[in-house]
Amino acid sequence: PCPEVSATMIIYQHAITETEVMALIPNDTNQDSVFGISFRTLPDDNTGVAHILEHSVLSGSEKYPAKDPFNELMSGSLSTFLNALTYPDRTVYPIASRNSADFKNLMSVYLDAVFRPRVITPDGSWIFRQEGWRVDESEVDVGDNESGSIASGDLHYNGVVMSEMKGVYSNPDGLMFQIAQSMLFPDNPYRFDSGGKPSEIPKLTREELIDFYKRHYHPSNAQMFLYGSLQDIREG
Repeated sequence: PCPEVSATMIIYQHAITETEVMALIPNDTNQDSVFGISFRTLPDDNTGVAHILEHSVLSGSEKYPAKDPFNELMSGSLSTFLNALTYPDRTVYPIASRNSADFKNLMSVYLDAVFRPRVITPDGSWIFRQEGWRVDESEVDVGDNESGSIASGDLHYNGVVMSEMKGVYSNPDGLMFQIAQSMLFPDNPYRFDSGGKPSEIPKLTREELIDFYKRHYHPSNAQMFLYGSLQDIREG
């Protein structure tokens, strides 16, 4: 019993992989059902491999080969929470829903995404270029570019994570946070930016992404959590 959260906690551990599952059964089951799986993903550099992988695994899997299942779920499911988060030392994939059938479907999509993603398959190279980084040719018309800094035909780096981190590093607060963290932890993995530095992201190759996936995305490096009725937990 966990009176501080008005719930009962059950800890499961897989006999072979030793994967831990923490299940919380609230006294009041008229609440959202919650599921999440997290992987320890300590970075080795500033290429943002953990961040790019977080985006990439949600871009289709073996069972759900849609090009963008995450956005399809965002617009079509009954979820009350749906996201993926890259922290300095772990990557977490949480979902929540009040509808039992929707909850089980979301769990199925997320588990297939993290354990059987398309990005590591031979036909998944486009996912790395889309979510990570690529080189594009600018389509800006010289006449419409007042600053003159970008001309039509110029090459520039693009990609979902690349664009996101350019925004982070253009913010003084975000930049100061990363500098402070690297100075506070100079001799351990926390000195690296798990989100990726824009200047370092293009150093990442797809082969390195796949290697990082194989080293970190397996049951023995995962922890799961469930919150809901006993029926939802058993069926989950």
